Amino acid sequence: MTAAPVTRRVTGPRLRPDWGWQLRQGSALVYVIWFAVAVPLVIAGLLLEPRWVGWMMLAWFLVLVGFTVGLRIADSRRRKAWGEVVEQLGWRISVAQPELRQRWPFPPFSVDPKAEVFDVTSGRHRGREFATGRFRHKVGRRDLGFDFLDLQVDRPLPPLQVLPAALAPVAAASLLPIKLTIDGLPGRYCLFNGREDHAEAVLHPRAVEALADVPGFGFSCEGRRFVAILPAYRDSATALAQLDAACDLLDLMPEQIWREGEQWAATHQP
Repeated sequence: MTAAPVTRRVTGPRLRPDWGWQLRQGSALVYVIWFAVAVPLVIAGLLLEPRWVGWMMLAWFLVLVGFTVGLRIADSRRRKAWGEVVEQLGWRISVAQPELRQRWPFPPFSVDPKAEVFDVTSGRHRGREFATGRFRHKVGRRDLGFDFLDLQVDRPLPPLQVLPAALAPVAAASLLPIKLTIDGLPGRYCLFNGREDHAEAVLHPRAVEALADVPGFGFSCEGRRFVAILPAYRDSATALAQLDAACDLLDLMPEQIWREGEQWAATHQP
C-alpha cells in the first residue's frame, strides 16, 4: 500500500530541538524557567505593591500549569492523528524495539549504553522497509532525544553524519563539526562524521531541491544502515513529508557514494 499524497511545504519546530525535548519531558529546564520569571516578579511586586506578590506568584504558577497541560493535550492529539495515519496505511506501532539499537553501531546511537528506543512505527513506503520512532539518550548531563527514521538500503554507504546546526545538541557524533556550504539548503548544516567531499556529493542540487520544502533534518549512515535524524514531536504532515524527502535523498544518491560505500565495507568486514 502506498501513502496518500502529502503537502511537502510544512513548517518546522518553533523551539530548538533540545529545549523542546526538555520542556515536554518535564526536565530541570522547566524549573529554571519558573524561577527565572518568578524572582523578578517577586522583586517587582515588593517594590510596587507587596500585597499582590502572592497573587502574582499564583498567577505565574497557573500559567506554567496551563502551559504543561496544553503540551500534554497537544501530544495526545498528535499521537491520535499519527495512529490514524498508521492504520490507514497498514503500518504497525510497537511500544519499544530495543533490538533496533543493535543495527546502529555508530554515533550518536552507540555512545550511551542506556539509550532507549520507543514509540516505533514500522512498515513499507515507496518500496523500502522503514522503522521510525523516538530515541532517548544522555548527552553530557542532560537527557535528550530525537526522532529517527531507519530506511532500508540495498548497498553499503560510507560513514557520514550531516546535521542542521539546530540538531547538533541532541545528536552530534562529534564536537568538531565542519561547516558545509550548500547552496539552496535552509539554515546551517554541519558535517560531524565522514568526509566533506562525500557530504557535498550527497547534497547535490537535485537532493537539495528535494529537502528544501521540509523542515530540516539530518542523517547518519554507515554500511547498510541509513538513519535520518529529526526533531521530536512532529505532526503527521511533517513526518510524512520528511519520510518522502528521506526516500528522495536515497533515490538520488550518486553512484559515486555507493561505490565508496562498497570500498569502505570491503575493508571493514566484521
